[in-house]
Amino acid sequence: MISNELVKNHRIREIINTDFKDKIFIEHLRKVIEDSAEKNEIYRRLIENSDFSIDDLEKIDDLMMLPYLNASDFKESNQMYKRFLKIPFNSPEFDCWNVSSCTSGNPSLVSRSKDDNELLASMTIKCIYDFIPIPQDEWFNTLSFNFAPSIKFLNRIALRYTEERPVKLYSSNLHKISTRMSDPYFLVKFKLFKAIKEIIVNRSIVGAFNIDSKFVIKKLEKNLKKPENERKYVSFGGSLQLVNNFMNGFLEDNNLKYELNDSVVNFGGGGWDGHKSQLKYPPIEKNKFVNDCEKYLGTPPENITDMYGFTETPIVFGSHWSEKHQDFIMHCPPQARIIIRDMKTRDPLTSPGDVGFLEVITPFGVNASLNHAILIDDVVELVSKKNCPQCGYEGDTFRVLGRLENSEGLGCSSVVEWI
Repeated sequence: MISNELVKNHRIREIINTDFKDKIFIEHLRKVIEDSAEKNEIYRRLIENSDFSIDDLEKIDDLMMLPYLNASDFKESNQMYKRFLKIPFNSPEFDCWNVSSCTSGNPSLVSRSKDDNELLASMTIKCIYDFIPIPQDEWFNTLSFNFAPSIKFLNRIALRYTEERPVKLYSSNLHKISTRMSDPYFLVKFKLFKAIKEIIVNRSIVGAFNIDSKFVIKKLEKNLKKPENERKYVSFGGSLQLVNNFMNGFLEDNNLKYELNDSVVNFGGGGWDGHKSQLKYPPIEKNKFVNDCEKYLGTPPENITDMYGFTETPIVFGSHWSEKHQDFIMHCPPQARIIIRDMKTRDPLTSPGDVGFLEVITPFGVNASLNHAILIDDVVELVSKKNCPQCGYEGDTFRVLGRLENSEGLGCSSVVEWI
């Protein structure tokens, strides 16, 4: 359960702490659909031109008829994102535009209210509590290494992606919530003199960012010198690529290996194919990454988690490693429902092993925009319906297989990004 110290907004906290069964979920969704049709002309016309009637929405199977938007509709180049507003831009409820990581050079823009951003951040806390094996009351005392830039710098990056204001990078919301739970070290640092050199030599500042790996080692070894019952839990998170480089670069080069059996490794989905935001690097194999975490850090596979989400939805999916699938199994929380749709016909798929596009449906965190039903072009495989066959977590489970080759991409698909 999330406490009022972490989430002071009573209504948001109640949503996160509630296990929404189908009947109650449908009741909330009907209200959101009615509200969307009343406040937004585009959605009202979408319903009028479809075979869907809100009176027919009585059970979960009826969700397949619900009109949805494609995540690509929110791309800046389409110039539709402003037309998806449900509250006025100058409303006191409006907080900011969330912008995606601009991997394709064409970012997504989604309007969010203050409550929407709080719901998004709180969903991240839920994933952390549900899937990362650190006791809730130990998080603020955890030695937390975040392989990412500071929140302030992340939001400066957002200013490069769009001219819309106010704007925040999608992932900065999620990094910010970590500072409520713990006191993380943001490890990506900007070096001014190195930046000047990079601009002169390479006409780029990418090489001006580095990680003080010696600082991480110093903190780790100081913690290990303490009596076992006084040691802090250790958490490694942030950029998948940077964590991978830390292990296969610094630790490998310096012949360093640790037995941190209680440590956790947690990062955001995406980047496995070697393309994350504006960076390109060799693809990272999931099973090798998990084995490397155990090899270099001593982190057991059951303590390694991936979180998955994308800019267009407020829902964040937690996961655990599956030896059977050699992959992370994503779990749908009770605040959402998912549909796997055939890539050609868009018909819903319901059998384990079926592969298609992912649709995410939620009545929560969608106060400012038409994003209660979003179809993205991430290709996923349905693992199970109703509950996880390995851990028993209730809700549908799936594996993220990637994007269609040569696809521009419909969303950011990453909870934790870096430049």
